[in-house]
Amino acid sequence: MFARLGGIVITLVMLFGGAAFAAPPVTETRHQKGMVETFVDVIPTCEEGGAPYRITTTANGVEHITAFDDGRIHLTFTQTGRFRAVPLRDSSLASFTGKFTIWGGFNQNRKTANGTFTFNIHGTGSDGSTFRTHFLDHFNERPDGSVNEFFRCH
Repeated sequence: MFARLGGIVITLVMLFGGAAFAAPPVTETRHQKGMVETFVDVIPTCEEGGAPYRITTTANGVEHITAFDDGRIHLTFTQTGRFRAVPLRDSSLASFTGKFTIWGGFNQNRKTANGTFTFNIHGTGSDGSTFRTHFLDHFNERPDGSVNEFFRCH
């Protein structure tokens, strides 16, 4: 009786439990602290253009990725920190200091992919002015290869 029960269990596991014996996903998490970057860009607003600023950021970040043998991928990251923005050419413009947070997520399988990205920033100018901007970008690729994407800034 136990031999027959064992045979049934083995058959059921082979039919329905194959995924349980697949290789475990590969997961990696990376932390970064005190990253300093300097670059030239405009103060991020929902309007295009603007005066160039030399921007220096100091941030911490974490990235997490999980990859499966069947091609599925899940990725997420967050970076948060402070910035200082100094006008590059026009010293009559205000300098800015403030905080920012960037987050992104991405998922992919054999048929579809999608990703979302957010950027939030708040700054205070040397003249007392302030700005606050939120960007949201999302895309998804359908099984037929067509892509849906939207962007919002406010």
